[in-house]
Amino acid sequence: MTPDPHPEATPDLAARSCAPVAVVIVTWNSARYLPGCLGSVRALTRRPAEAVVVDAASSDGSAETAARLYPEARVDACSTNVGYCAGNNRGIRATSSPFVLVLNPDTLLEPDFLEQLLPAFEDPAVGMAAPKLLRFDRVTLDSAGQQLSRSRRPRDRGYGRRDRGRFDRDEEVFGACGAAALYRRAMLDSVADPGPCYFDEAFFAFGEDLDLAWRARRLGWRAAYRHRAVGYHARGASIGDRVGPRRGAAFLARNAEVRFHILKNRYLCILRNDTIAGYLGNLPFVLARDAALLLLALVVSPGALARLWRERAAFSRAWSLGRLDAARARDHVVTG
Repeated sequence: MTPDPHPEATPDLAARSCAPVAVVIVTWNSARYLPGCLGSVRALTRRPAEAVVVDAASSDGSAETAARLYPEARVDACSTNVGYCAGNNRGIRATSSPFVLVLNPDTLLEPDFLEQLLPAFEDPAVGMAAPKLLRFDRVTLDSAGQQLSRSRRPRDRGYGRRDRGRFDRDEEVFGACGAAALYRRAMLDSVADPGPCYFDEAFFAFGEDLDLAWRARRLGWRAAYRHRAVGYHARGASIGDRVGPRRGAAFLARNAEVRFHILKNRYLCILRNDTIAGYLGNLPFVLARDAALLLLALVVSPGALARLWRERAAFSRAWSLGRLDAARARDHVVTG
């Protein structure tokens, strides 16, 4: 529904910009990146009020490295690889700050990152804020916020292109890349499944940021891009994969397990969030994308297609959750 426009529903803007922020980082064999990532978090001129590192059963000492480098952070060492979604849910549940920065371990942040990003929430309808993310070479764009493509895939604006200032303006986007996304807790609470689970744990990893943004937008929340909030992302380093500059190359470069999750999560996201009108209106683009992905999977990961059939209960669940989300949207008004 339409956000409440009445000024009396808008909290004090100065208080909004000074509100505490929690940082949640999920690690998996990320020890080599943690000195840079945690060092940049500790160097923020606006220090986070809470920090949680959830380690998904790393074998390279990531949990111990995080505890040594960031002793004031809470380190949650899991006994198994719970995945990106469950790991972030654990971390978010362990915090109470009104804003949550979800951060990949293969990221670096400029010192004024939070000062530049938090003012986006002065608009009470903004539930997510996206920074400008560059690769570690400092000249290649990684994400200038996410858009939903007509083929129903997440499109990181500027992905793999040289930064020539095209995205040097603040504007609304569809969502935020999960490598570095700042969320309003009230938004997270409004979209949460029982648990509470903010990210859908059926995704495990990949595409969960698009799903979360789509669910939030169905409730009336908006996403803001702030180009002066700058971070750097190694892209793929947190999952141990090499990715190419183009999406097709990235899919081929990843291992079979990752390809399976990419395919599975595409259909989970569509089933839960898309409308019949939206799907049919973009059907040629959707089918073209599906044909390309399924053909690639058939050639390089045929086992993934059989696994998709075994996941049919998860697809049925996504459809059912989508109907519940639609009912929730009818009764929800964003007030900030």
